[in-house]
Amino acid sequence: MKKTILGLAVLSALIFTACNDDNLPTTRIVSQSFENLPNLGDNYVYEGWLIVGAEKISTGRFSHTEGESHASGAIDRAKVDAATMYVLTIESTNETGDDLANPSGWIFSKGVFNGNSASPSTDDALYAAGTNLETATAQAFLKAPSVGTVGSDANGIWFINALPPTTGGFRNLPTLADGWIYEGWVVVDDKNGNKAPVSTGRFSDPNAADVSFFGAANNNEFKGPNGVPPFPGEDYIADPNSRYPNIDFPIDLTSATVVISIEPTTNDAQAPFGLKPFVQALNNQTVSVAFAVNNEYASKAISGTVTR
Repeated sequence: MKKTILGLAVLSALIFTACNDDNLPTTRIVSQSFENLPNLGDNYVYEGWLIVGAEKISTGRFSHTEGESHASGAIDRAKVDAATMYVLTIESTNETGDDLANPSGWIFSKGVFNGNSASPSTDDALYAAGTNLETATAQAFLKAPSVGTVGSDANGIWFINALPPTTGGFRNLPTLADGWIYEGWVVVDDKNGNKAPVSTGRFSDPNAADVSFFGAANNNEFKGPNGVPPFPGEDYIADPNSRYPNIDFPIDLTSATVVISIEPTTNDAQAPFGLKPFVQALNNQTVSVAFAVNNEYASKAISGTVTR
């Protein structure tokens, strides 16, 4: 009788163990695959994050190479299963300490998990919903309307449709989501022959005046004595506040490289951010003649798939 009771007890224990031990691994790997992510250069990387309630769990940093899939390290299975959203941020490569352990807030794309997969989108992340840069165009003129007795049309650049202008020089330019803004740049040689970026100003509306990198109170501080149009651009006739002591003014822009970047509104670096959708190198550009600024993102649909 005792043997029977013991046998039943052992059998019950085995059944209990079998029901509660499904032999599942305690960790999971998250796979991240993207198409047409922009090249961020050497100073920035992408980083994925799982959103689990208030917790944000990194799925790893990577520099995108088309066709590559990026696997996370081993992450606690329960947390992976509980994740409701995937977010892709842009991070500085020189982060340390708490900055390295937490997302920057520079959200490039995001997607909600549906079962074991998510499809991150730039909608309401980098761009306002339903917009992108695939069909956007840009043009500019070398023209310096503020010139007085010093300088020439080679010292100004304006992103406009015509001379005289009636609108800005952009078409199909998407509205950026909260936290992002456009910024124009000219990259020129400094006194030592090194390439130096100079901001033309930040803007959200391509058909309105931009705001100086140094603040609205300093708008068009480099211009000459005459007026300038109410569109993105700048005349570089003088540098009264010594913003660029290593650059000779008036600045000759005829062989500058023209850049339109997408910047985090919190970024205060005096150089273009890693997102540079429009880039055009000039070579003895004729003044007062429209030129196109090449769209590096043209016809490149950004998409992603994340599986857990």
